[in-house]
Amino acid sequence: MKKINQLMFLLMALFFMAIPQQAAAETEREPVTLDAVVVTADRAETPFETGDVDTELTPGFFSVINREAFEGKTESLSEVIEKEAGIQVRQSGGLGSFSTVSLRGSSSDQVMVFLDGVLLNGASGGGVDLSNISLSDVASIEIYKGVTPVNFGKASIGGVVNIKTLRSKEAFSSSVSAGYGSFHTRRLAGFVNQTSRQTSGQTSGQTSRQTSLKPSGQTSEQTSGKWDYLISGDYLGSDNDFEILNDNGTELNPADDRWEKRNNAEFDQGNILAKFGYDLADDLRIDLLNQWFSKEQELPAWNNSRRAKTRFDTTRNITTLKLTADNLGPHGFNTSTRMDYAWKEEEYDDRGGHVGLGNQHSRYTTTRYGMNFFLEWLTERNSWGLMLDAQHETYEPEDILEGEDTEESKRITYSIGLQDSLLFFQETLIITPALRYTFVKDELKGGVDTWEADMDDMSRDEDHIFAQIGAKYRPLDWLTFRANMAKYAREPSFFELFGDRGFFTGNMELNPEEGTNCDAGLEINWHSSNVWMKRISLNVAGFQSDVDDLISRVYDKVVGKSVNISSSRIQGIEVGVNLDLLKYFRISANATWQDTENKSETKGSDGKKLPNRFEESYMGRVEGRHGGFKIYAEYIAEKGLYYDSPNLLKAEDKEEINAGISWLIRSFLLTFDVKNLGDDRYEDFNGYPLPGRSYSFSVKHNF
Repeated sequence: MKKINQLMFLLMALFFMAIPQQAAAETEREPVTLDAVVVTADRAETPFETGDVDTELTPGFFSVINREAFEGKTESLSEVIEKEAGIQVRQSGGLGSFSTVSLRGSSSDQVMVFLDGVLLNGASGGGVDLSNISLSDVASIEIYKGVTPVNFGKASIGGVVNIKTLRSKEAFSSSVSAGYGSFHTRRLAGFVNQTSRQTSGQTSGQTSRQTSLKPSGQTSEQTSGKWDYLISGDYLGSDNDFEILNDNGTELNPADDRWEKRNNAEFDQGNILAKFGYDLADDLRIDLLNQWFSKEQELPAWNNSRRAKTRFDTTRNITTLKLTADNLGPHGFNTSTRMDYAWKEEEYDDRGGHVGLGNQHSRYTTTRYGMNFFLEWLTERNSWGLMLDAQHETYEPEDILEGEDTEESKRITYSIGLQDSLLFFQETLIITPALRYTFVKDELKGGVDTWEADMDDMSRDEDHIFAQIGAKYRPLDWLTFRANMAKYAREPSFFELFGDRGFFTGNMELNPEEGTNCDAGLEINWHSSNVWMKRISLNVAGFQSDVDDLISRVYDKVVGKSVNISSSRIQGIEVGVNLDLLKYFRISANATWQDTENKSETKGSDGKKLPNRFEESYMGRVEGRHGGFKIYAEYIAEKGLYYDSPNLLKAEDKEEINAGISWLIRSFLLTFDVKNLGDDRYEDFNGYPLPGRSYSFSVKHNF
């Protein structure tokens, strides 16, 4: 708790820093905006920087969620993104619990998650825990499904979730927000931003692209001012003592079932983001970023025992140095060079043996050094992109209980990618071929076999060439067609290769997953001056993913092992629609239907549905707003999920109704939300119930 208390002190300091600066700032107050969901056809409001994906050119299907969708709310990243078509989130409990994301039926290991260009997926594996990403720092969330733009240093079968943190704005601004909710949920956040820059046009590294390309070499308008800084911090915590139905492990005997509060599920987490930028010249800029995150989390026992003291604590720090140099040479190249260092320490303490089998107390330390270079060349008919990326990651597990240190395992990755967007017929047709080469070298140490005997150290080299092509055709201003095809691979994680001592054995013979994605569809974005119907937005896409050597987990009694199954196929359709009626109402809805098939020859699993994927998901939302008031109601449903490969354990269908109201009064934004109005209980993970009905209230003030 010491680290959390220090963070609370810093947030209060940010609050008091904001007050005197308010009087000195000769600028208008930053407007407070109500939340709104931004769908595929809309562009992000985050200032564009060299290295960002130009969504006007990309042929892939994507969604952009701007900060207004969650500003000031007590929400998690998983709750925000699960409302988009083709996206499914699974959560192991209440707020702050382990959460993973699936795009179009992929596994969580196959989805690459980036934070300001830094990959969060570790070589240790397991997918990215979305609960460890604070929304207070987030400016926008980009979700790329099917194909991965070459801007990103790593691509995989499942697509990309790209999280952009806050970027400096002109002059001075600051804010503070607080919230409270059910199960003793509390939140506090503060923000300070100041810059000497007063922009009269575009500035290096922070541009605003138009719908048509600006040829490289064209001079940006001048700016005055040199520096800017930004500090954002937040605290989030909850007791998570919601009621659950405890069947005492006897599902077929309801006589001993009882309602009781969830025990040992409390968490506290803190987050600080600091940025500093300096304009060395009109087209030359340097940025320094540091983000610190800490989480202290208790883990409930399978039988909800009050004696359980199991903990899983996480500390992470990411430091990035970025140099943006635009309009270089006679051809006017735009470049972005980034160096980053990431460190993460996780400590699992189950000395009472309440969660796993036997007593455990382990520490896992991951460090990564990375370098990324992106070069862009814009002409009247082309947009070239070149990416060079290098990563060096080490992973060191330590058995604290036994006093044993395991040698570091290492993964070195090199990637190079080249992409060209060719423009035809006054930019109505864009064809984008891309080629990516990746080399991976592993030095694996510390593996154990089925009998917990040490395995020999091992080195592995893998290289892959991925090709992709996409097309975007806009025959009319309101109609766009898209189609894409891409080939990807995912190398096995350290967890899959050499297991976890005593509970999961290693398999050094694993092959990388190799897959092909393809999709096609259309978008309609029609604006009207009609007073009744202001806008209609419709998105329809069909998709298919075929994966060979899919990595799956099998169990022999209580011991697990990762194996390659022969192949799998996922097919589906996703649909989204938005209607703006009059100037007071918006109706949003989306649906995803997908069919997954395990095509392995494993007895009992061949031809079955892939586990942990919903077959159907639906979302409907109605918003009404007038003046400073806004009210909304939404319906979310997910159906057809199996917990296991033989499809013997079927999850209950999930249906939720949420509602809320917000009121903007001067510089204050007041928000009240109710989740799961029906108080229904579900389990995304078998044996880990989600909360019932909950309430939250928050207030945000912009200075």
